[in-house]
Amino acid sequence: MPSNINLNSNNIFNSFPDYTLEQSGLAANQGINKIKISDGLSDTVELNVKKPFSKAKKILFGSTIASTVLSVGVVSMILAKGVHGSSFKKLAKLKEHLVKEIQETSISSTKDLANKTALYAKKGTKKTIDGLQATSNFTAIKDWLCDKALRANKATAKFADGTKNLFKKIVDKTLGKKYNKVEINVKDLTSLLKHYNISNLSMLDDAQKMKSITIKGTTKPLAEWLEVLSSQTQRLETSYDKGFSLGARKLRSQKRSQLLSGIKDKIEEKFFKNKGLLKASNYKTYVTEDVSSGAQKELKTDILRAKKQVTNNIGNIHDNIKGQISKFSESINPEDKFSVDLLHTLKQQLENFKSCSGSTEEKTRKEIARQITGCIDDAYAVIKNNSRYSRVQQEEIIKNLDSIKTSLLSTNSGSKGALEEIMTILKGLNAAELGAEGKKIISDAEFKEFSKLSSKISKGLEKATDLEMGEYFLKQAELEVGSAATDVFSVLFPVAAGTYAVAKGDDKDEKISAVLTTCLPLVGTFATFVYGTTKMLSGAKNLIFSGVSGIVLSKLGSYCDKLYKKYKAEGSVVKVAKDEYDNFMTDITPKYFMETQDEK
Repeated sequence: MPSNINLNSNNIFNSFPDYTLEQSGLAANQGINKIKISDGLSDTVELNVKKPFSKAKKILFGSTIASTVLSVGVVSMILAKGVHGSSFKKLAKLKEHLVKEIQETSISSTKDLANKTALYAKKGTKKTIDGLQATSNFTAIKDWLCDKALRANKATAKFADGTKNLFKKIVDKTLGKKYNKVEINVKDLTSLLKHYNISNLSMLDDAQKMKSITIKGTTKPLAEWLEVLSSQTQRLETSYDKGFSLGARKLRSQKRSQLLSGIKDKIEEKFFKNKGLLKASNYKTYVTEDVSSGAQKELKTDILRAKKQVTNNIGNIHDNIKGQISKFSESINPEDKFSVDLLHTLKQQLENFKSCSGSTEEKTRKEIARQITGCIDDAYAVIKNNSRYSRVQQEEIIKNLDSIKTSLLSTNSGSKGALEEIMTILKGLNAAELGAEGKKIISDAEFKEFSKLSSKISKGLEKATDLEMGEYFLKQAELEVGSAATDVFSVLFPVAAGTYAVAKGDDKDEKISAVLTTCLPLVGTFATFVYGTTKMLSGAKNLIFSGVSGIVLSKLGSYCDKLYKKYKAEGSVVKVAKDEYDNFMTDITPKYFMETQDEK
């Protein structure tokens, strides 16, 4: 080979004309770089190579569970609810449990180191939980400011009213479903009782009708017991309709709206006058609960009075009053002998109240209730003049004693509801025999069916009324402040973020990838969080609900993105589907069947 060959003159690339990047039809902004390769030659070859994604774009388009669910969970809580007592019930229950345990050990001796430690734990736990509850005040302030801004314009005011009414319909529907289930069970029970009375009365002869039956110490002819059963059945039907039908709930809703009409003014007074935003005392409890507590108490009394006509279950009454006594125990000074003695008296009387039985059960319960309210009335003056407590502490103790008294009086705790009266009669008839052959007036199978329906009514009404007095009431109060509009905006925020992510895509494929891997999980998680809020899910449950939805949507989006990219490469939907099916079947086939004979 000749040693002097001019490679440059014989370079075949010299025969091609020179083109610029623009002339070649490739836009300069398409992310194309020129890479020079010399390889020892005097001329260079320029290759067009596409830029790799920057680190920022990888994070944007490759966002997964960590970037989606975790950030959404934190931001959601800030934007939507805060951490108040009715949201984080587990936190409130933990506090109640600790206080109870601490109180029982600390009232005996405050000099013991363990008891002193318990007292410090009690105070620390209470302050921590109160501080968490107070974080919701920032949400209340945000809602108030947003509503104030929207009310400045007719069009935006219409938007605020529209969103509030929409959310009210959603929470009303949620509460309505609870009551509708109870109503169905009430109708089933009353229908069975009416059928039973008619069929049994027609089959009885005069001697059987006059047979004496003793139930709870009271003796009456069977015919009279059946008449009482009939009247209590009618009472059950009428009482439920009067207290919890759709019409009754609408009347209560009108009253609720009237009672909550001034709530925004109270929040304005608390935070936006006299430098309220700077006062530390305004951030100790959840303001929306505080300013609406009077209305909540009034409506609670109405609901409990209506409920006790239907079912006045002693167990539920006992648990309710026990909770009120627990709050009282939390507010007293363990070194104050009078308060500690009063606490012991209330606890003992409550247990006596629960254990009453026999023919004098109702009379005894009324007497115990009278004794408890008498103790509370006597305690008012002593507490007001007790130097161990500040004025604020005195007001807190008296407020807790008022709650105990209200619970006793509002439930008319000495008497039974229609449901309990019915079950008492049915139990007595189930135990009695008719005729020499020993046949029961009500068979075990019939009594079991009645008991099952009775239990469903009692538990269902308990849950429905608890929801109406608690989360439902608070949600209505928050809607009055202006939470609906800010909840909507909290969904629009991730929508805007997702739209931006899509817009930043360089081509159609990148935009589709952004939608599937970023927009779908982000927007979906926020949407489910707001949905959970309107369905009155507690804060902890709602975060779990929205977090799980974020995980599912993130996995789904990533999987769909993978399929789309595969389709773009293969160009056949059928082939992609077949490959996915084969992969799925391979994954679920036990390893044993995939081994070859030699491997076996």
